[in-house]
Amino acid sequence: MELHYRDGRPMSRASRISSLPWTDDESRLGVEVFRTDDYALIGRLDLHQVLIVVFESVLGIDLSAARFHLYLYAQPDDRDVPGPPSVVNLRSSHGFVRVHITIGDELVYRHTHSLREVVGVPLQAILSQVEPDERFWGYGVTGPGLDAISLVRPAPRAAGAVNMSIGRDRPPMFHIEPIPDPPPPTATPADLGVSEPLAAGADTDWVLLAPDVHEALSRTMPFSGEVEDGGFFVGRVYLDRDRPGRHLINITQAIPAERTGASFLQFTFTGESFLRINEMVSRSGSDLRLLGWYHSHLFAASDGFGLSSTDVDLHTRTFLRDWHVAGLLNISPGTRRLRFYARGGTGMVALPFLIAGDR
Repeated sequence: MELHYRDGRPMSRASRISSLPWTDDESRLGVEVFRTDDYALIGRLDLHQVLIVVFESVLGIDLSAARFHLYLYAQPDDRDVPGPPSVVNLRSSHGFVRVHITIGDELVYRHTHSLREVVGVPLQAILSQVEPDERFWGYGVTGPGLDAISLVRPAPRAAGAVNMSIGRDRPPMFHIEPIPDPPPPTATPADLGVSEPLAAGADTDWVLLAPDVHEALSRTMPFSGEVEDGGFFVGRVYLDRDRPGRHLINITQAIPAERTGASFLQFTFTGESFLRINEMVSRSGSDLRLLGWYHSHLFAASDGFGLSSTDVDLHTRTFLRDWHVAGLLNISPGTRRLRFYARGGTGMVALPFLIAGDR
């Protein structure tokens, strides 16, 4: 059933919804609101207040003293509210809700709706007023008892993309060959600010982290608690002068990626993610390089489980240099554990790391 006003008009706008307050009260059911097609969280609306405005318009009665009883169904509904602006349910695994409204002992309303109807459409009204130039919004119902409903941030759609079909009998017009990189310069760990010697017999590449990067990843950099986050490592790579054939991977920046997709169990780069980081590195005008990537796992680390098969596949298909590294940050309540991996043999191997002082 589609919601309508009492005069029969379809409810495409809720006239009073623009006056709804934002709230930080996490003890009540709320609607988290995300903007742009990167879906960055901007705030939270009180769901009870949203529903009062919506259903007062539908029923034509005062609902300030009403109680709303909501029963969410684990029935997916990934339909957007068409725009502009488009509005997307980022917790679409539970896309339908049965609404009971009581005033005192009287049941005044009972019906099942999609969240798209009772949340998405009204949100489109307020958000188009707040930021009329914004074309993309997302939302997710959250609150006590809803922790198990995963947030999924879809990867942004590429603008201006064109699909091309080439006949099988047509000869290729050109081919692409990689240009070999020049060999990295040489250095020793001491040159890069490492005061302690590398572990004896450490016949492997080493990651040398700038202190501020280690501090950010281990403590201060914000990460979502609902979806995996990630980004890129930037810095310099050297051949270890003391250990021929081995690299020193000096990470000086950890830069959150843009234009990504994510869920509780997966993190996805897009082509635009790489375009933006490569532009940033090129604009630096220095000898900085893209050294690899990092992402989070939202559970405690264990020695028996590191990168997932999806992570390994992403790394081996996308980061093609032997010295490209994958950083893994396991995040659980009160703790973070940082590990590094790189190609080794037929798979991925763990790399040791040290903190490199500024020099």
